[in-house]
Amino acid sequence: MTSLRWLKLNRTGLCYLPEELAALQKLEHLSVSHNNLTTLHGELSSLPSLRAIVARANSLKNSGVPDDIFKLDDLSVLDLSHNQLTECPRELENAKNMLVLNLSHNSIDTIPNQLFINLTDLLYLDLSENRLE
Repeated sequence: MTSLRWLKLNRTGLCYLPEELAALQKLEHLSVSHNNLTTLHGELSSLPSLRAIVARANSLKNSGVPDDIFKLDDLSVLDLSHNQLTECPRELENAKNMLVLNLSHNSIDTIPNQLFINLTDLLYLDLSENRLE
């Protein structure tokens, strides 16, 4: 399975990311929606081909989103909707190739100004159902 490119682990009851993910060096798309994840910490930043992370409807808090995933060169899709985020992930502004960003249905109350200065290629942004004014 080392040549696997798409992996869906939706509705599997995951509480943490399996360390075996590190062996999937060609993985491009990871979907771990509707689980019991409180963190995405693990081996994601060691996956050089990773382009999309969909972690919708978990129990992710701000501390559960690792800063190092935003240094992935090809990361272009991030869906962290329906979680428990209270702010934008700190290093999100470093995701220079981000095209799709979904942070809807969280508890975010402010968006840093510099976020949109750096995310120049952004095509789709969903911030609905947050606490923005």
